[in-house]
This record gives sequence, structure tokens and C-alpha cells, in this order.
Amino acid sequence: KSWGIERKLFSITLDNASSNHVCVGLLKNQFRLMNSLVYDGKLFHLRCCAHILNLIVQDGLKQIDVAVEKVRECVKYVKGSSARKTRFSQCCSQNLLDTRKALMQDVPTRWNSTYMMLSCALYYRLAFSHLSLSDSNFQDCPSSDEWERVEKMCSFLKVFYDATLQFSGSLYPTSNLYFPQIFGIHLKLVEEKKSPDEYMKK
Repeated sequence: KSWGIERKLFSITLDNASSNHVCVGLLKNQFRLMNSLVYDGKLFHLRCCAHILNLIVQDGLKQIDVAVEKVRECVKYVKGSSARKTRFSQCCSQNLLDTRKALMQDVPTRWNSTYMMLSCALYYRLAFSHLSLSDSNFQDCPSSDEWERVEKMCSFLKVFYDATLQFSGSLYPTSNLYFPQIFGIHLKLVEEKKSPDEYMKK
């Protein structure tokens, strides 16, 4: 009311928390009393697409491959002490890799952090392999086959990551981006479902 938009609301976008569902019900009742509910409120509550994507990917990551676990352990190992970080920096320098691109450790509740971790680790793949040769305590380096699987997973997750970035914009409208982004994800899912690669198919 203080903004003067109580008769101008078409829809509201929220995530799927039950408290939001209750709040929307209360709002709809208020707008009905003012006779300002467009289309009887059938399109009033829109679920946040970025949140739905997050739930989908989280579900998929439950099937996560051991290779991704190994990458996680690699990152934990290197970040575990300053001596290891120094040794890893030396491995990067020997392989002519930019040491300013910091390793990232993922957060289980944020799937996009898993994508960022994998993407960053792939860049440092040679440094990890070099570290496994020079540090006998470093046991978790993925094999070349596992690195290939990580690369495939990373490429697959990039489609979701890009869509999430688009949906999360705050300086431009996002509702017009929904269909092309979701359709792109649909195509990717269908493509991988038909893939001869059993790992990606799963």
C-alpha cells in the first residue's frame, strides 16, 4: 500500500517454502476483498525457477560418481595446510598454470558450488597429477578415466549453471527467459538419456 501497487499486482515469485505458500494464501484473500485479483489468482503464485532447478540438480547429484568425491578430497587435501598449498602452487608453476585462480571447495546444499569446484579442478588437472607424483601422502588423485567423467559431469552441469545465472538476474526481466532456458535443459536431458555412455545416461 505504501508503494501504491496493491491494485496492480499480477503475480508474485517465491521459492517453495511452506511459509511462502501460507503467506500467498493470506495475500490472495486480501486482494479478493479489494476485488483486485487478476484471473482469480490462478497465476498469482509463481514458484522460483532457480529454486526448482536447484532441487532437480541436488536430486541428480545424489547419484554422484566416485570421481567427483575424489576431486572434493583433492581440494580438501590441498587446502588443508599452508605447506600443501605452497607445494601445489609449485606444481602449478611447473605446469605453467595460473596460480591466482583459487581452488574452490563445494558446499553440499549449493549444487552450483559443486560445478564451480569441478570446473576449477579441471583447470588444475595437471597440477594434481604432478602433486600425486611428488607427495606420497596425496592419495586421492583421480585417474585419467575419472578426470574424463568429471569433464562430462562439468559440461552437463554447465547448462544448469548458465540457466540459474540467467534466472537470478536482478537488473533485467527474467520471466521471458524461462522457456528457452528450460527447453535447452530439456534437450540436454533427452540427449544424455539417449547417450551410448552409460555413466551419463544414468
